[in-house]
Amino acid sequence: MPVLGITGGVACGKTTFVAELREHFTKATWFCADTEVERLTSEDTEVRESIAKLFGMDAFKGDGTYNREHVRKLIFADSSQRQRLNEILHPKVRENWLRLANSHRAADCWLFLEIPLLYETGSEVHCDRVIAVGCTPETQMQRLTTLRGLPRDLAEQIRATQWNLQEKSNRADHLIWNDCPSLKRQTAACAAWLINHYARVRTPSGA
Repeated sequence: MPVLGITGGVACGKTTFVAELREHFTKATWFCADTEVERLTSEDTEVRESIAKLFGMDAFKGDGTYNREHVRKLIFADSSQRQRLNEILHPKVRENWLRLANSHRAADCWLFLEIPLLYETGSEVHCDRVIAVGCTPETQMQRLTTLRGLPRDLAEQIRATQWNLQEKSNRADHLIWNDCPSLKRQTAACAAWLINHYARVRTPSGA
């Protein structure tokens, strides 16, 4: 059955969109790359040891939890450190969602992959269709600085590591503009289109 990719820029509202979309696909399988990173940094011994070797024990707080804020400052101050962290995390994240994608090709169920760096990593080739979530740069910065409390320079650095939103939007099959009060209507329209489109081949149980 279909494998759908969900992507977009940082702070564009992918999580909010996914929450709305879940209402239309109650039996679907969902994978979130950010959630998988959280699991790996809290549970995977190999990953934790590699991160500690790279950044020192300050990469973890006194209670053993991953010190994301500390590591984030380090990697955006040194791009080579960011690349090394990606080399630790990305292969494992990719391996896990690829396994899901391959298994769902023969399953009677939808699979949605929420991957912020979908295009940056060339992962869109494994998706039947891609949904991009976007908003204006001004809204992005407001959410990063006001809602997430990041310094403006750090917010700009984070945005700069991702593809331009227009480029992602142009390449995606569907665009959700999460910068207006019509998110619920947009989501319903997108879900209806997907269900009708794939019903021509086979009606999946995930709808």
